[in-house]
Amino acid sequence: MIVKTALRLLPLAFCAPLLATAAPLTLEQALQEAGDGAGTASASAQLQARYAARDQRDSESGWEMFGNANVGRYHELVTENLRDDYYGRNAAIGVRYPLLGSLRRRMDAVRASEHDAQLGEIEQGYQRARQRLAVRSAYADWWRATQEQQLCQGVEAAAQDAAQQVRKRLEGQWILPSDARLMTSEWTAVTHRCALQADLLDDVRTSLRSLGVDVTAADTPQATALASHPQPLRAWQDQLQSNPRMARRNADLATAEQDRKRPWYSAIESYFSVTQTVEQRSGAGDNGSGLSAGVTFSAPVDLMDYGSARGREGEARYQAAVQAQEQERGNLLRELGKVLEQQRRNVDEYLWRSERRQAVDQIIGERRQRTGLDAGEASLRLLQAEVDHYNAGFAQIAAWHAAWLQDAALRLFGDEGPAFDALLGGQSLQWQGSATAPVEAHWRQGTYLWHSQALLDPSQQDRQLQALKQAGMQVVNVGLDGGQVADMAATQALLAQLLRRAHAQGLQVNLLLGDATWIKPSQRPQLLALIQRLGALPFDGLHLDLEVEQLGWPVPDQRLRQWLDTVREAKAASPWPLSLSSHPRWFSDEARRTPCVPCELPHLGVSQVSLMIFTRNPESSATKALAIARQWPALHLRLAQSVEPDQPADLSWADANAQQLQAQAARWQQALQPAGLTGIDWQSWTDYPRAP
Repeated sequence: MIVKTALRLLPLAFCAPLLATAAPLTLEQALQEAGDGAGTASASAQLQARYAARDQRDSESGWEMFGNANVGRYHELVTENLRDDYYGRNAAIGVRYPLLGSLRRRMDAVRASEHDAQLGEIEQGYQRARQRLAVRSAYADWWRATQEQQLCQGVEAAAQDAAQQVRKRLEGQWILPSDARLMTSEWTAVTHRCALQADLLDDVRTSLRSLGVDVTAADTPQATALASHPQPLRAWQDQLQSNPRMARRNADLATAEQDRKRPWYSAIESYFSVTQTVEQRSGAGDNGSGLSAGVTFSAPVDLMDYGSARGREGEARYQAAVQAQEQERGNLLRELGKVLEQQRRNVDEYLWRSERRQAVDQIIGERRQRTGLDAGEASLRLLQAEVDHYNAGFAQIAAWHAAWLQDAALRLFGDEGPAFDALLGGQSLQWQGSATAPVEAHWRQGTYLWHSQALLDPSQQDRQLQALKQAGMQVVNVGLDGGQVADMAATQALLAQLLRRAHAQGLQVNLLLGDATWIKPSQRPQLLALIQRLGALPFDGLHLDLEVEQLGWPVPDQRLRQWLDTVREAKAASPWPLSLSSHPRWFSDEARRTPCVPCELPHLGVSQVSLMIFTRNPESSATKALAIARQWPALHLRLAQSVEPDQPADLSWADANAQQLQAQAARWQQALQPAGLTGIDWQSWTDYPRAP
């Protein structure tokens, strides 16, 4: 069953080259592409109609023209005994201006149209906020589907291997049939879920396109920083006043307050008019005419009762608007409270899921490296841990996705402003990804590249990458100098190009940061700001080379604590896995200091450490590395060696050629890999001898 389902996952294998050269599409870019959306466009058109209606009501509120004409046969009494019979025509034209209640009603119509236009403006803002929420939610869905697809890249081979192991151990009667059936069902569930990913990813891309985002198969989403500690609910009350729903209630209340008290003359219809008349009679030799001015009045017979009823109506509508405003404020406050509560729960869930995923991956690595797996129970434990890797990955991705959706919902209550940013709190949460497949005990050779100008130069980049591969390098720790940091926009573009090309060639690229002054609390924000500025780039990891000894010897306990605090804050700020370089003394002679560095690192979520055991004696470096590996099995260690010519001869391999270094690296691999060490790092690439 596992193998059959795995065959459906073959398309995922062909996605790997696309992912390696994929172009990132940030959330901000997606929001800009989507624009205000069809809902906002409809609201804008409705708003223009309301503006036009307001202008009509304004035109109707002043002078107006009127006229009449009639024709007929008349029997007009001239005196008691004399009657004039004639055919006549007459016409009148004039202008009039409303007075008293008539004018009041015209002005009420103008105010009502202005209120309607104001509601249209509020609706326009509300539709814009809904569009941004829809884009944020769809983008988060896209990110989740992409992450799950990446997680599934290794599931085909893992499922086939698991099926073979289960079958072999069942045939050898090393495990019970029930255990085999349970394990098979676990892997089947994972492979079925992975088989759905291609369709899910296509669906969310279609959803994004419907919102106006031109997303292609080559685009990849990037996780954005989320608010980790928003302000408590009471701090948000003033912010609710700017919410479109509250703005609507406030506008209704303002209108009701204007209509609350009406003057006594509101019921009296009255006009002032100026009229020109013309009259023609049969038999008359000339036309008659006249110009007149006058005032007209009309009112209900029971004027007092009418006025009293109008007053009661205005007061009742005002009280209704007051209560509706209070009800809306309460509803918004409770809804916001639920969003804040769920956001905090989701952030906590994500942190727990991240810790569990790291723990599961660590278990896999330790069991593969340090445990004999011949027994049936041991093999089942490893297979269970491997399937747990995928389940833990799905759970962590789902937890981040849930936290992201709540973060997007928070932004429906206010967006893009210093006041709102302050309500979100000063601390942010970064996505802490993990490896996309269970941790293998692979030996990888790496190098430090402090001077990266040549590697980032597009004209030299292909040659530099080829030289790295020819030298057997699989991991490149890339550093930046002050000039590159100062011109960050250009540097980011060059780094993005490097990462695409390096990943396409199978190279792992880590960001290398190594200024020891960042250990000081006063200088630490510079490190965190740099990590944040580069956080959108798809580095494979962050490597910190913060040598605490550079700040002076001996090293007091307080400085060790500051070093660990720096590592903790960098880990929290980094969207990539974090690794360290360190002198071996902190893992051997000085390990029992307070604080104990190797004891603290796993609690900080850091287990990858490159030990700078600089010596020309390969047996000595191997012996020290093995001793530290046995003493601290929770850490994943690498050996760092120097080829720098300015180092003393007994500390550097500067006199060795490329073939000698590779031969020695192979001997170290034979000695160190069985103990769990995962590779060697050369300091530095600038001084590393090139292959002939």
